[in-house]
Amino acid sequence: MRSQRVLLVLVAITMMMVMILPVNADQLSDQQKLLDSLNKRLDATQKNLNQASRAEKTILGEVKDIEQTAEQTQQDIDELNSKIARLQSRIATLNKEIKVHQEELDKQVAILGERLVVIYEQGDTSYLEVLLGATDIKDLITRMDMLSAIIDQDKELIDDINLRKKELDNKKADLDVQQRELESARVTLVEKKKKLAEQLKLKKETLSSVQQEKAKYAQAMEELERASAEAEAMILRLQGKGGSIGTGTYTWPAPGYRNITSSYGMRYHPILKVNKLHTGIDIGAPSGAKIVAADSGTVIYSGWLGAYGNAIIIDHGAGISTLYGHQSARLVSVGAKVTKGQTIGKVGSTGWSTGPHLHFEVRKNGNPINPRSYV
Repeated sequence: MRSQRVLLVLVAITMMMVMILPVNADQLSDQQKLLDSLNKRLDATQKNLNQASRAEKTILGEVKDIEQTAEQTQQDIDELNSKIARLQSRIATLNKEIKVHQEELDKQVAILGERLVVIYEQGDTSYLEVLLGATDIKDLITRMDMLSAIIDQDKELIDDINLRKKELDNKKADLDVQQRELESARVTLVEKKKKLAEQLKLKKETLSSVQQEKAKYAQAMEELERASAEAEAMILRLQGKGGSIGTGTYTWPAPGYRNITSSYGMRYHPILKVNKLHTGIDIGAPSGAKIVAADSGTVIYSGWLGAYGNAIIIDHGAGISTLYGHQSARLVSVGAKVTKGQTIGKVGSTGWSTGPHLHFEVRKNGNPINPRSYV
């Protein structure tokens, strides 16, 4: 803006000089060249301004980008936690299986040891004595079959031991792989948590920068008011025209957390540093705490809603609707029929928020009213 003003002043001075100085062909040519030069500089400055304008994002746009990245990081963390749980379960199962295989192998080895002792003590003569002790050819064949069965049993025992040892070695190798994968997952989890903390810190810094740049105050105010107006218009457009579809009695939307950090009504806005109508109540709760439907109804909106961040709006009929803002996760979609007390999302700090909490509104015909009259 400063460059543009300077160029405009230069253009004005040049025009004044054209009007004041005597005009001849050479002077006119010089003046024209100067004017052309100024116009080129003005065009270049305008192009830079246009590029800057295209690159510029709204404050909430920046916050939304950070939120989306943080949301993906949180999903990665959740997946890693699930993977770690699966690996731990698999490792526990493998340890049990290894214990059973080891016990069975020890038994088979003990049996084989006993057989080897007998064979060593008696030697091959015992087999010969058994055969020579036959009374007739039939008895001889019977004794040969018996000895063959004993030898086959010994061979099966050795084969079974080798098989069990191989299975045991495979399970131990599998256990080693699973344990290394578990360790890798734990290292990645630590890195992801660190990354998430950095992203959330960046979001806070982005919001805090508004306090230091007065020019952004008006923009932020407009975005907040626009979000409320969008919610009002959306409710009026989507809200059912029939009678009540809820029970008419409302439950607390954040079970287990009753602390109201900011009430409904005019308040000194903690970010904008101005007095502004707070259109709902803020309920302090940790990130991930469940949010429930205050009453039965139909979901008419589920998505990003400007300053509200991730938000859900439920139509309860008879002109009444409820809004749930700043969620870290939305668990219901547009058109879903929800019942009173049903979990619809999780507490977060998305949108125009510097810490996890639930922003809860009650609206009548689209206009915000005091939620304390209902919950």
